[in-house]
Amino acid sequence: MKRVAAVGTSNPVKVRAARRVFRRLLGIDAVGVPVRASVPVQPVGLDLLVRGALERAYKARLAAGAEYGVGVEAGLMEFPTTTGFIETQVAVVVGPGLRASLGASYSFELPPWLVGEMLDGRELAEAYRARSGDLGEKIGYIGVETMGYTTRQDLTAQAVEAALLPWLRGAQWLQRAEDLARAVGAELETT
Repeated sequence: MKRVAAVGTSNPVKVRAARRVFRRLLGIDAVGVPVRASVPVQPVGLDLLVRGALERAYKARLAAGAEYGVGVEAGLMEFPTTTGFIETQVAVVVGPGLRASLGASYSFELPPWLVGEMLDGRELAEAYRARSGDLGEKIGYIGVETMGYTTRQDLTAQAVEAALLPWLRGAQWLQRAEDLARAVGAELETT
């Protein structure tokens, strides 16, 4: 195993966020590894968010021969709001012993029109662009709304950091990636 974190994406924002967290907390680099997940481009629901993040983490780790695999999925999660959802980012870290840990960014409500578009399968940025303009890859919706105070990259780093926490003091108690996969219906490659 290479002492590196393989991030299951070619998205530079997610790779930069993971790199920042892994360098600061474990002193190792993070690299992007393009992989596919079995979830829609706009996942809706906690199970799909976890499934996508787990598949990305597991496949990236395997493909790169890395010590850690990292997957991040952003989307809507059920919550008792006006629309019934909040926007969040979920991260999964798969590490030594094929143990899996989870984390999430801070989450927030979106306007009903935007949630409606996302429930119809449009990605947040695409739906927003059609009505209000470009969000920018790095800043994202949160960056536009907070006038740059918090960015999409910040949210990704929060989720990755939260998922990495158990690994900082030993993670023998974490569930096996295969057990988590069964719970959320994830497709893991085992060869």
